[in-house]
Amino acid sequence: MSNRPTATEALHTSGYRLTMQRQLVWDTLRQSKKHLSAEDILGQIRRQYPRFNLATVYRSLEVLEELGLVKETRIRDRAYYELAEEGIDHYHLVCDQCGSTLHIEGDHMVPVLHHISDEHEFMVSNADLVVHGRCARCQAKAARTR
Repeated sequence: MSNRPTATEALHTSGYRLTMQRQLVWDTLRQSKKHLSAEDILGQIRRQYPRFNLATVYRSLEVLEELGLVKETRIRDRAYYELAEEGIDHYHLVCDQCGSTLHIEGDHMVPVLHHISDEHEFMVSNADLVVHGRCARCQAKAARTR
């Protein structure tokens, strides 16, 4: 069981309120099984609240990210958001051909992060690894067309 505070607790402790808008953004991210862009979040919320706007999504994401509840990952010059899960590191493998993104979990980066901290006197607060290449499906497709 995690000792991590809920969104309501984290917001309240930091002097913020859990507004309806923040709750909608939070719920959209919680219910998603993938990373969402701000536009994706807006599209989902607008199904129920057509007047919801993109600036509100960005403001909500900014507060949730500041509190460590949401994590931003940049893939192909675009920001994607997901819940920040304490103690669960994952990295992204992005296919440059089809655009698919594969998530790998694990502590593969721990030795690198320790090296950065120890050898360069740099305090790491967050690490985000995005590896570009070609996925297995695209490799197989390319091999068939040769």
